[in-house]
Amino acid sequence: MRVLVISVHPDDETLGCGGTILKHRYQNDDICWLIITGVSEKLGYSKEFISTRTNQIKRVSEEYQFKKTYSLEFPTTKLHIIDFSEIITKISTIIQEVEPEIIYTVNRSDIHTDHQIAAKAIMSSTKSFRNSFIKRILMYECISETEISPPLPENLFIANH
Repeated sequence: MRVLVISVHPDDETLGCGGTILKHRYQNDDICWLIITGVSEKLGYSKEFISTRTNQIKRVSEEYQFKKTYSLEFPTTKLHIIDFSEIITKISTIIQEVEPEIIYTVNRSDIHTDHQIAAKAIMSSTKSFRNSFIKRILMYECISETEISPPLPENLFIANH
């Protein structure tokens, strides 16, 4: 089975579905990881932070035994200033390359603006008439953000799997 785990920021995948990733690994599924955002000195991050983050991503990728790790390097906390069609196009390119049967992604109701924009772009990128290979799209709750959303009906994460 081909699986694509999408995280907006590295750590979303572990917070949201780390155990599920391990389950797929133990089933010998082909698992790829797509990270939507990145950091840079231009955004105010130090070389040391960037290096540490790069090493952490590499280590997490090795520990989960991802077949391939992709990073779109959109500026973290700045997805709201990126042309939405560019985000969709780049996500779609990875989906077309991986041809996943299952996609795990962040919850659309998350309070983090990057997560909201990414969730919407991911859903736009996974239309069945373009991607008949996709059998399931599952949203995960990213505990560092989901639980601080106001308890309005449209913000609730309702686990169903």
